[in-house]
Amino acid sequence: MDRDRFARLPAVIASLILLPVLLEILAWYIEGEEYDVSRAVTVVAVILSLALTTTVIGRIRARLPVLMVVALTVTAAGEGALGFVAAFGPVLWHGGVPGEVHGLITAGVSAFAFATGVYLLIQYGRGLYLPYMEAGMGPAPTATKRKVIGESEILIRTMPGIGPSVEKSVGSCVAMLDQDDLHFVAYYADGRCCFYTDVLDDADLAHFFHETDQEQRRGLYLKAGHQLNWLTGRLNRQLRRIEGGILIRTVLDVERGALYFYWVDETRYLIGVTLDQRKVGVADDKMAKLVDTIRGHFTLPPINQRERPRDAGGHLRSVPRSEPWPESGS
Repeated sequence: MDRDRFARLPAVIASLILLPVLLEILAWYIEGEEYDVSRAVTVVAVILSLALTTTVIGRIRARLPVLMVVALTVTAAGEGALGFVAAFGPVLWHGGVPGEVHGLITAGVSAFAFATGVYLLIQYGRGLYLPYMEAGMGPAPTATKRKVIGESEILIRTMPGIGPSVEKSVGSCVAMLDQDDLHFVAYYADGRCCFYTDVLDDADLAHFFHETDQEQRRGLYLKAGHQLNWLTGRLNRQLRRIEGGILIRTVLDVERGALYFYWVDETRYLIGVTLDQRKVGVADDKMAKLVDTIRGHFTLPPINQRERPRDAGGHLRSVPRSEPWPESGS
């Protein structure tokens, strides 16, 4: 609904409800008949509040879902206080709330809560949703071992009971890591991190850590992996209309380095990190090759069929669909 439609709502409310009430008050005044003034004032105040609310909604509609949740929270708190007064007032201070008033307010709060829930469900289906604050992490890999390759000391943490294909994927990720460019890789399947490996403890990378240490950074990367997967799922619902397929690669190119999200298949994805802004392109190429290698471990064809000039810091050969992919994945 656009702003013009919201702007017309106050006039509609006034013409349909407020005007008859005002005419009734005027007739009461002219004819001198009995009339419940307090009830009339209450009705007018409620209607004016609704008109004011619709006017405000037209100006802040972009933040409407958040504001509705805030309003619902405040309303629920008020209803809770009212319920406490109605239940314990007669006992504690010999006073309370009339049953009619309590019932009317409760009905209003219930209607508001129901309307808010329906609205948010509809908007969620359309792709408008509340900010995603925290993603469910689940258990993190704990089985730890270290491996030295050349000048790099590589940390490897896995979940227990990973299969042979995932074991091959661990080896492929370890082979791609380097203290010079690709510094962290995590593998997710079925909503959980199965393993991650990194060179964050390398002495040459110490200058990249200031307010967080290596262990804290690992936890933040794992959480970012869950959040990016959630966001990618929401984006895919919108991108489906352009018939371009699903989102297979997302690069968050930040001021110091980059974070990569790479789709492997329907249940698997990779997170990669480089801490060096100068190596964003090189690490990106490594992640693309790594994903295709891991897909090979599961007898899947390559998916990152892109090509770059050799002098641009990397090259990936375009693979035609008709070309067979080796089952070994190597």
